[in-house]
Amino acid sequence: MMEDKVTRRALIEKYLNAETTPEEERQLREWFAGHEADEDERDFALLVGLDAPCASCLPELDLTDAEFDRIMAAGGPGTHGGRAPQRGRRRRWFIGLAAAAAVAAVAWLALPARSVERPLPPVVIAESIRQIMQLSPDDIESIEARPDGSKAILTAHLKDGSICSYILTYDEGEGTTSLLACQNLQN
Repeated sequence: MMEDKVTRRALIEKYLNAETTPEEERQLREWFAGHEADEDERDFALLVGLDAPCASCLPELDLTDAEFDRIMAAGGPGTHGGRAPQRGRRRRWFIGLAAAAAVAAVAWLALPARSVERPLPPVVIAESIRQIMQLSPDDIESIEARPDGSKAILTAHLKDGSICSYILTYDEGEGTTSLLACQNLQN
């Protein structure tokens, strides 16, 4: 019976919902104690192994369904006055937490890496101003820089009264800058 994986999976599900009889729990413990668990059953095999002391250490028990029902109705061990056993609730709670943690980890790993927008280093702005000045040193009257997050707007005021603006970007990973001329205006 336990050799059939479908039957075993149904019994595992029943166990996790705290719906198994003592006999069914014993069968699960014995199966996983004597057989190597499939990859998708390893966590459960560890779990059921935690509950099961060696069989020789336990006193002989009446494992009939009637005895199980009598213990449950009488509020016996682990029943808390006739209520459903806490064992099943704790397991479901633990499994739910583990599943939530796994989902959170997968979601966190699936999110694209967020780059932190850092302001341009002043030395990068100064070097870019120097490069613009070298383009036409006789024609440029002044250059102003306005940092804007991870980029800057550099505006060159020419002696003839025109203005030329550049967008400066900086790739921190590669240590490279890019200047893009964006407009030429007349005053």
